[in-house]
Amino acid sequence: MVESEISGTMDTKRLETLVDGIFAIAMTLLVLGLAAPQISGPLTNAAVTNAILNIIPNLISLIISFILLAVFWKIHHRIFKQIDRMDGTLLWINVIWLLFIVLVPFSSTLTGDYGQFPVTHVVFNLNMLGIAVLLFLNWEYATRHNFILDTVDKAQITFTKRINIAFIGLVFLAILLSYYIPSYAEVVYLIIFPLEQVLQRL
Repeated sequence: MVESEISGTMDTKRLETLVDGIFAIAMTLLVLGLAAPQISGPLTNAAVTNAILNIIPNLISLIISFILLAVFWKIHHRIFKQIDRMDGTLLWINVIWLLFIVLVPFSSTLTGDYGQFPVTHVVFNLNMLGIAVLLFLNWEYATRHNFILDTVDKAQITFTKRINIAFIGLVFLAILLSYYIPSYAEVVYLIIFPLEQVLQRL
């Protein structure tokens, strides 16, 4: 403890606790943003069916955003299982990263409500870009400043770096697709699952 205070580094446990709490709130806010449809006029089975169909874009946006938050939480958890300490700079990289995390319910609702307009998907994907870039900076800073556990080998360090770079690439692809097929641009993020398996084998 004394050595950490003198060197300017600190334990990561409290940050990890904060991250878990922020993710729990952000993922809950996604669900709270999906309100039951309000029906004007006579209540009929057809009217209720039509109202339910109208919230499908919001539901799809919620599901994709929920999965993405789960992926980001998993990546962050994996990163900090390999980091044994941090300094003030790494702390602030994570705090700013959490700012982009709490913006996900807003950008997700935007695409759900106005998904026919490309600008809403660009906003959502710029939100994802902030998250992806800061995750990359998180790992780069930790490796460059020797905050990584001695038990972590170079192959694992390279794998984590490749995953972060791959996600940045997917974000740019999603931004490009926002102008051509806006309603399906975010589906590209699901590629991260098979891509992760490929990178692990490499």
